Amino acid sequence: MPFGLCNAPATFQRLMVSVLRGLQFETCLVYLDDIIVLGKSFEEMIANLSQVFDRLQQAGLKLKAKKCNLFASEVEYLGHVVSEDGIATSGDKTKVIKNWPVPCNVTEVRSFLGLCSYYRRFVPNFASLASPLHKLTKMGTRFDWTQACQEAFLTLKEALTSAPILANPNFAYPFILDTDASDQSIGAVLSQNIDGTERVCAFASRTLSKSERRYCVTRKELLAVVHFVKHFRHYLYGRKFLIRTDHSSLRWLMQFKNPENQLARWLEILSEFDFEIQHRPGRQHCNADALSRVPCRQCGYITEWDKDDVDPLANKVYSASSHSSNSLRDMQAEDKDLIKVRGWLNSKVRPDSKVVQSESYYLKSLYSQFDRLCQLDGILYRKWEDFEANMTKYQALVPLSKRRVVLRYCHDEKTAGHLGIKKTLEKVRQGYYWPKMQSDVRLYVNGCEFCTKRKGENKTKRAPMKLVQTGYPMERIAIDILGELQLTESGNKYILVISDYFKKWTESFPMPNMEARTVAKTLVEQVVTRFGVPAAIHSDQGSQFESNLFQEMCMLLRINKTHTTPYHPQSDGMVERFNRTLTAMLSAFVNENHTDWDEQLQYVMMAYRSSEHETTGLTPNFLMLGREICTPLDVMFEMPSSVKAIPQNKWCWILQERMENAHSHVRLHTAQSMQRQKHYYDRKLHWEKYSSGDKVCVFFPRVQQGKSPKFTSYWKGPFTVKQKMSDINYVVDCGKKGMDQVIHVDRMRPLRSQTLIGESLEEDSLDLHTNAADQTIEKSVDSGNDDNYSNDVTEHTDKEQHVSSRPFRTKRPPQWLKDYETGN
Repeated sequence: MPFGLCNAPATFQRLMVSVLRGLQFETCLVYLDDIIVLGKSFEEMIANLSQVFDRLQQAGLKLKAKKCNLFASEVEYLGHVVSEDGIATSGDKTKVIKNWPVPCNVTEVRSFLGLCSYYRRFVPNFASLASPLHKLTKMGTRFDWTQACQEAFLTLKEALTSAPILANPNFAYPFILDTDASDQSIGAVLSQNIDGTERVCAFASRTLSKSERRYCVTRKELLAVVHFVKHFRHYLYGRKFLIRTDHSSLRWLMQFKNPENQLARWLEILSEFDFEIQHRPGRQHCNADALSRVPCRQCGYITEWDKDDVDPLANKVYSASSHSSNSLRDMQAEDKDLIKVRGWLNSKVRPDSKVVQSESYYLKSLYSQFDRLCQLDGILYRKWEDFEANMTKYQALVPLSKRRVVLRYCHDEKTAGHLGIKKTLEKVRQGYYWPKMQSDVRLYVNGCEFCTKRKGENKTKRAPMKLVQTGYPMERIAIDILGELQLTESGNKYILVISDYFKKWTESFPMPNMEARTVAKTLVEQVVTRFGVPAAIHSDQGSQFESNLFQEMCMLLRINKTHTTPYHPQSDGMVERFNRTLTAMLSAFVNENHTDWDEQLQYVMMAYRSSEHETTGLTPNFLMLGREICTPLDVMFEMPSSVKAIPQNKWCWILQERMENAHSHVRLHTAQSMQRQKHYYDRKLHWEKYSSGDKVCVFFPRVQQGKSPKFTSYWKGPFTVKQKMSDINYVVDCGKKGMDQVIHVDRMRPLRSQTLIGESLEEDSLDLHTNAADQTIEKSVDSGNDDNYSNDVTEHTDKEQHVSSRPFRTKRPPQWLKDYETGN
């Protein structure tokens, strides 16, 4: 076959393999017309050369003497320089890379990446370095050569022209695999410790896919181990090697209990290898750590939860320009109302009141304070008598279009500190004035997103109590897990608590773990087999109760499974209150090491079920068994004669009568008790009502590891109310990945608008990151709409608020009497 055809390389390679069959990988290596003959000594090299020459001669193939390099200790082969020290990049190839021009299109980017990828084993962190260039090659991506692409291009050229020499693997020594993972990529280093010196054999790295970026830290680290063990399989398989990682949890990698799905598949892959895992702190793990820590400069990936966590560090960015007297003078000179005020002061004559009748309220308010207005150095001021300080202060008049700038500097800046309404108002009063300033400060501070999130949980907020009615035993039971407790000699660490809503009969069972399988098995064997199948089970949102196994069990038994809203244990108050009682009872009888609580558990349960319950007015024993049980005290003083005297033939009838009377008593007594509890609970009601589309913040009481609780904002958002389930439960898009979640109203806080009086919603949404001196308002307050300040009623929030014509005084409608209206 002639050269030049597409099948010529494959045909020629097949010929060379056939000619040198039996000699490859021991005597020589062949790739097309490049043959490299191996030999550890001069004599061995002569013998191997003779065998290769004989095969070539028999096949009728010839060698060109000028292209032959014999008895060399260093040779260039397939773009690599191979020597006794190891493998390095070819100088000719790296020279081409060094002189490569900046790519101008996608085709040139692919050509450059193809050449660089051939040497990626020599470049630490190749995946992250080349990530900006790889993104340019994606289908549908616009070719935009950014600064990040230029930096990646130069960094790769520098890394390849100064690539290190990789040591030849020596299979007499064990291999060391260092792995690490970051949010963007995973990396590994394969090395060997030879004669006390750790020499690198290969680098490897790759970027994470979109789904892999969502893995937790442990799963990412495990992915790095699995991927690079498979990547270096030809070195590691059949040999014991060491895996070093900076994630301590992986030390118990092969001891995971009951692995499922992806984790089980990964552990099955690793089970083929013989390795030992060693934890190495991050400061010592820099070789692999560096392969994954350089973030992609173009990606900018950050989760919604992380966005909230960085807010305290950089809440908002503003320009550093300050309001000098010149800029204030210019702002006043551009406002048409203040131009008229300046004319009044220059004429030193107060105009007739008829002149301002058709003007805006802003101008009317300044007209009513004409005697307090003055002009100093070309700037308009209002004199204000501060009686507390016993001095006169001068307040600069602020145009309506610049109110937001002043409020921002007096509330949002570091020098303002996001203080409350009173302190912000005092700060503004010290140097500035405009009509209805107090109302604007209140609106601005109440609508501040950072302040809404940073405030702590409102302890006084309380929605009305919702009563749960049950009509017969085992209609509805509550289930919860108490623990983790001290490990007992029997291996138990948790208590499964189950309580009947109707009879208040409660069971508690010790468990070694709280896995879904253990919980379901205990529930069926200890409750269902003894008392029957309940109609409904209520629990919190623990993973064991929401697991597929538990849900499948409920579906098979036709049990209606309900759960509480997140972070609201009051919805399961009966069993939560019992947990506190059970803990107090056990603490009185456990040993000093707290390791025998499971032995004492059933004794204290006997005591609890023998005691009268406040809600029912009877003991759980009587309601469940129809009689009181015989206690040690009864044995000591003998059972009452009235019990012994009941004839056997009448016992069933008497028992039935007792149970009927007891159930009637429970229904009446429980209803009265619940109404009494609701009466006391609802005395201090205070909760917001929301509609679909409202913006809210949601309370998540958790602190990320390594962060201070004092500086953590537990309110996340903003989120959107999607649906109203009831007066106290709403569907909000605050779940992971924006999923909908049912949230109790006590965990919600309204995110109010910062729209000032007279502003439209469009003006409120203007970008506040622009230069304060250049900030303009698209629609003037007074242009074409004088009614904004001439009328007494102005809509500026989601709820209607009536403002009287007098400055600094407002009228608010009563919150609980919304059917009423306030007059002028």
